[in-house]
Amino acid sequence: MGSRSHSETAAGERIQLANLTPHDLLARIVAACTQSSAVTAYTVRILDIDVLSLRVYLVDNSFIEVFCNVTTGKAAFALIVGDRRVYGKDNAKMGWHIHPLDDPNAHHPCAPVSFEAFLSEVEALRFSSTQP
Repeated sequence: MGSRSHSETAAGERIQLANLTPHDLLARIVAACTQSSAVTAYTVRILDIDVLSLRVYLVDNSFIEVFCNVTTGKAAFALIVGDRRVYGKDNAKMGWHIHPLDDPNAHHPCAPVSFEAFLSEVEALRFSSTQP
């Protein structure tokens, strides 16, 4: 009933990503983008045996930077507005953590997240209507 250590968490994340190739991850991301009215396009920057890097462009001219290395188990998702990260989640250096919208330079532990879940969070943060 205790929490898992960072090494146990990292191993679990690595196994999860290791089960997918970068091509598999790309297919999942493309499917999520196709279903989202917030996405206008995507550009693959790197696609090789271990690494997938791409940008997912949004209707408000912001974009999501995506990075996954299936060998190391590292993944990062960052919402970029202008030329700076305003929100993100990744597992670099300290296990999964969030860079919250109100303080994007902060690092707060969080649960692992898929691209699909991150895209949903961005849609809620950027595009959900709070007006009557």
